[in-house]
Amino acid sequence: MLTVKIITPERSWEPKQYDSVTLPAFDGQVGILVNHAPFVCQLGRGVLRLRSKQAANDLDLALSGGVAQVADNEVRILAESVVAVDEIDDEALLRELHLLDDKDYEDSVEMAEAQSKAFWIATQLKAKGKTVPDLKKF
Repeated sequence: MLTVKIITPERSWEPKQYDSVTLPAFDGQVGILVNHAPFVCQLGRGVLRLRSKQAANDLDLALSGGVAQVADNEVRILAESVVAVDEIDDEALLRELHLLDDKDYEDSVEMAEAQSKAFWIATQLKAKGKTVPDLKKF
């Protein structure tokens, strides 16, 4: 079994045991199984999939940025943001996205912050299987 430890600025998740982990690495998905070779990777935005032989224990998490380390059957994840897919409120996210889209951004820093929020919202919507509105403005 793999012990998965997740830490974000908001909270530390309770370590749990899984049979496999799929990480949303910066440049693609990385699959981890028991006895995987040690490595470190930069995380991007996407779905962190935690799988167990008992499907009831499976967990999908939307994840935004960070670093993962794999060593000795332990997966340590330090992430900017993590939210369980089944806790995502897609209607609230769509409202927030529309507010971001309606605003005019003259300051480049403000625009960068809005862009980051918009892409995090898009990641969560995709993780939930929802269609993402056009983000051309960002």
